[in-house]
Amino acid sequence: MDVKRLIRLEYLSILELNGEGSFQLLQGQITSDMDKVSGINSEIGAICDIKGRVVSSFCIIPKAQDEGYYLIGDKEVMNTTSTILGKYQPFYDVKLTCREDFKFYAIEENELLENFPETDLKKSLQSYQSFLRIHYLHKNYHLLVVEGEDNFIKGSTDNMQLWNLDEINNKNFEVSMDTTGQFTPHELGYHLSSRVDFEKGCYTGQEIVARMHYRAKKIPKLLVKSSQKHIPTSSKISNYNDTTIGLILASVENDGLYHYLLSMNKNFKDEEFEI
Repeated sequence: MDVKRLIRLEYLSILELNGEGSFQLLQGQITSDMDKVSGINSEIGAICDIKGRVVSSFCIIPKAQDEGYYLIGDKEVMNTTSTILGKYQPFYDVKLTCREDFKFYAIEENELLENFPETDLKKSLQSYQSFLRIHYLHKNYHLLVVEGEDNFIKGSTDNMQLWNLDEINNKNFEVSMDTTGQFTPHELGYHLSSRVDFEKGCYTGQEIVARMHYRAKKIPKLLVKSSQKHIPTSSKISNYNDTTIGLILASVENDGLYHYLLSMNKNFKDEEFEI
């Protein structure tokens, strides 16, 4: 199969949930609504701690044949997620398994349509002959999930620059082990998508997240900004009065410019600033 410009995403893995209790366990612990996950619709979600800080983020899809689900995210974070959910395992009919026998690729949308004309862009989850396709937010890249024999590896690259740029442009930040437990969902912009559903029932940290959403005088804001200067991730951003107004969540270099995803705090007054 001659598919060009595929990007290998080797940092991803799957946490598999099997059993009749899989739905109930996830619905009671994650920030998104499991009722919206279907055979043609994936969801993005997260898990918070009791302080309302994000400890895990992932994409959720149902298993095709069994009663269960796949959570797709950072390998180390999925191991941690298994430990978190495992605390509730005695109360549900569910088995948790970390899987690393899947391979993941990113494909640009035009390339996808050219090589796979059966693609239905109205579906955020679609099954093909040899892989699954997942799409979320308004990303230019789609995620391909391959199990078993892999026909794509010869036409792929491990240069994740364009994938990371697409993440930043869509203001999507996935938690890593370096950032787990550091941010609230609002600081990561999770409240702007279906990643946090404010209509569903309770989950760990829900009261704190809801209080921030409905009672805070000012909600944190995500910005995308470019610069010719390289600034390390997690660096603080200050205004002209030397007041800290945010920090750098993520960055990527492309075509001679550095592109940054910024989380702005309550001190940010929509003023001009430089990085």
